[in-house]
Order: sequence, then structure tokens, then C-alpha cells
Amino acid sequence: MVAWQAVYQMLSLPFKPGERTVATRVSSADRHSVDGASLAVFRVVFGVIGLASMIRIAAYGWIAELYAAPGHHLRYPGLGWIPTPGRLGVSLLVAGVAIACLALVLGWRTRAAAAVFVILFGWIEAIDVSTYLNHYWFMTLAGLILTVAPTDTCFAIRCRDVRVGREWLWLLRFQVGIVYCFAGIAKLNADWLLHGLPLRLWLPARSNLPVIGPLLEEPASAVVASWAGAVFDCTIVALLLWARTRRVAWLAVVVFHVSTWILFPIGVFPWLMIGVTTVFFEPSWPRRLLRSSRRPTATAPVSTPRRRVAIAWIIVMIAIPLRGSVVPGSSSWTLEGYRFSWNVLLTERGADLRFRVVDLDAGVTTVTAATDIYTPLQWKTMSSEPELIRQAAHTLAALHRDAGERVAVFVDAFVSLNGRVAARIIDPEVDLSREPYRPFGQPWILPAPDGHASGAP
Repeated sequence: MVAWQAVYQMLSLPFKPGERTVATRVSSADRHSVDGASLAVFRVVFGVIGLASMIRIAAYGWIAELYAAPGHHLRYPGLGWIPTPGRLGVSLLVAGVAIACLALVLGWRTRAAAAVFVILFGWIEAIDVSTYLNHYWFMTLAGLILTVAPTDTCFAIRCRDVRVGREWLWLLRFQVGIVYCFAGIAKLNADWLLHGLPLRLWLPARSNLPVIGPLLEEPASAVVASWAGAVFDCTIVALLLWARTRRVAWLAVVVFHVSTWILFPIGVFPWLMIGVTTVFFEPSWPRRLLRSSRRPTATAPVSTPRRRVAIAWIIVMIAIPLRGSVVPGSSSWTLEGYRFSWNVLLTERGADLRFRVVDLDAGVTTVTAATDIYTPLQWKTMSSEPELIRQAAHTLAALHRDAGERVAVFVDAFVSLNGRVAARIIDPEVDLSREPYRPFGQPWILPAPDGHASGAP
């Protein structure tokens, strides 16, 4: 007892006049730091889902079918300069991402592994717009955070077992939460809440499911499911943050995402969200689950994100989904600002598309659907999106220029939104092959007819 009192008194003495004591500094670190176990689980889940995604790409033959084989690619505006590798190149990119994900799972050089993931995975994403998925975008953003976050303090090859700044935990919670918040806001529209669209178009296709199958054919079921989805997205973050409802809320996350996985072909997205939402639990929950007696120390310097960088990141993450509001027209009609905005399962689009290629010298007009220069997935994505149709018009003009012809390319494009009668979406008198991309709206996109934009967020 005397020895302990002596040690305590020693720790209570300042090293220098005016300097805080060791005990005070440890107490301060405890207040501003947390167990890194929850962040480590986030890292492992991220790595497992990323690895599974690369295995699926290879196993389903998507390397050739979606990335390497297409002769012409549909690009994100401003990213046309990114090179498109051949089959071997894409295979190497996929293998590199898989190795980086395995390193994240094992906790080996996690920051470097995350940086490799972001670069290579981002390259794969940028090859073609038609392969865009919301969870790919989420993994890119979360991967950027993992390049600087201390996620290797436990469950890692070189486990340091030190506490981490609580700001890291809240930054990841924010990144997960913003997906649900904006997905919920996007569902607050007449089509989703009043008409059950587009679920009313999709659910009957699953009528073969046991027990619930016959119910899915009823229009009322689509409205109920739509309301359930909107309420879930709008409230789940608050329920996960509140300790009293956290466990029940996470069970709701599991039920919701397993249900969507059964009903819709959305890949690994449900499993990703089930795993990463555990970041809302108490930071030490993995240790309690494993009944580990080890506790992280606070004596090492605690890593925290730079406040200005974190604030800037949060502002950008909020601004990106809101960017569609500064572009004229409804984003659900024009699709400008629609991607990267967490619009999940929000619209069903059908299209009828023809290009009129006019030979300016011979005066001959050729009509084509351009199905011969794009894969089925590319064509389906392109046929209802004005910006991609513009890109296709430029590609057609370039092919004719290579053949020594001067051409103009006009478009007859009709789009059906959520099962409505198709309406013309592009001015047929505009030569799209001479139209540049404009970041704040395209003047040649026709406004949505009455009733077509009711599904807009």
C-alpha cells in the first residue's frame, strides 16, 4: 500500500513547472480517445467485402464482359483521360485490389493497403459509367478515410493495442450515416410514398417466393414496403446512435438488408451495410463479445484527424448529394447530379432511342440504335441518360470521321419514368455531336412532362 501511494505521488508531480502531471495527461487522453476495436472490425469488414467483390468480378467473367471487352466506353465527365487497360491490365487491377483487401483483413500495413485499394479500385470504377454501384462509391470514400485512420490497433498482424482519437469513430459513423440519411430524403416524394413506385413494378417479379410471394403482387404491398423503406432510412441513424435502441435498431438493419438482398439483385451491398453499421456500437464491443481481458493503453500518443480537413470532408460529403439542386430540372428525369447522391432503388427507367446520322456532303441520313457499338449493359445505361447519349453521339461522329465523312448526329430519345408513357427527353433538332458537356445543365435536355418529375427528390 505504501509503495502504491509512493507511485501515485510520483505520477502526481509535474515534470516541469506548469506542466501537467502524467496522471492528468492519461486522464485527458481517456476522455478524448476510445478503444480502437470497433474501427478494427470496420477495417476487417471492409476488406472482406472488397475481396468478395473482386472474386465476384473474376468469377462471373466481368473482367472481359464489363471492363476489357467493350470497344467503346461511357465515361464520367472529366475522367475521359484515365486510360482503359486491356484484359490483362484489368486482371492486374482486380488482383491488386484483392491483395490490398486481404492486407486490410489481416491488418498488415493498413494505411498503405487502403491507399492501394483507393487508387486501383477507383481506376476500375472510372473505366465505364455503366458499372456504377452505390456501394462501390461508398467503399471508395470509406477507403480514403482508411488511408489515414488508425484501424490497426487490434486484430492486426502488428497489433499496437493503443487507444485512438474518438473523432475517427465519429467520422466513420458520419460516413455510414450519410448513406441512410440521403437515401431517406430521396424517398420523400409522391411516387415513392403515394404510388409505391418503382416497387410496384418490381415486386410482382418475386411472386414465386414462398409465403410472401402472393402478397408481392398486390399494389398495396408496394406502398407499405415503400413507407417502410423511407421510415427505416430516415430514422435508423438516430436509433443506432441512441444506446437504448441500438441493439434493436441493428437487428432492424439486418432484417432490412437481408430482405432487400432477397428481393433485389444488389450484390454485396446489404452485407456491407450490415457489417459497417456495427461502428455505431460502443467502441469496445468486439472485446466484450470475445471476452477479451486485454485493454488498450492510453500512454501512447493518440491519433486524431486534422480538424480542418475533417470539416472540409464533411462539407464535401454533404455537398455532393446536393449538387443536383443547382442544376435546372428534376434530377430523376435528367439524371444530372443523380449518381453519387445515394439514390438507392429510386426509379425505373425505360427508353426508346434512335440516332439520325446525317452525311453533310451526300445529304444521306442513316438511322441507328447504336446497339452494335455497346454491350447490352452499356446500351441499357446509356439509352435513358442524356449525358451518355451525348457521348454516344460523339462516338458515332468520330467513327464516321474516321471513314472520311462529315456528319451531324441528331437523336430521337424517349424515356419512361416509373412506368409512365414514354416522353421525348432530348431536343431532336440539336446536333449532339457538337455539344460539349456543361457542368450546370444541358440546354438540349427537354423538361419533364407534367407528372414525370413527381418522383424527383
